[in-house]
Amino acid sequence: MLCRKMVEELQQQKENLELQLQNVLINTDFLETWLTANDKKNVDINVDDAFEPCDALSHQLLQCTAKDLAIEDAFYCLDRAAQEASLPVETYLRLVRTLSREQFFHRAVGIKIQATQAQICI
Repeated sequence: MLCRKMVEELQQQKENLELQLQNVLINTDFLETWLTANDKKNVDINVDDAFEPCDALSHQLLQCTAKDLAIEDAFYCLDRAAQEASLPVETYLRLVRTLSREQFFHRAVGIKIQATQAQICI
């Protein structure tokens, strides 16, 4: 009895896996067809034009977010330099303090923009 039940469960699992495999193959064919139809090898894409804000507030929010993330990258580089002792501690602290102020400003402006956009949508 126990073996028969286990065999039935395994057969059911096999059927489920075969169905999933068919779905994956169908999706793979669909994606390959789409990629072939939309292949644009000769088109130069400007990364800066990948996102176009729809209004001035969205443009400002995108700029603030980009600057915030750039400062975050700078922090990472400064931390690496400090860990490797290739940057004096005084210089590290001065740069972190300056960048932290700038990052705080960009984050605060971003929060205000988001609040303004939320009020506009209401």
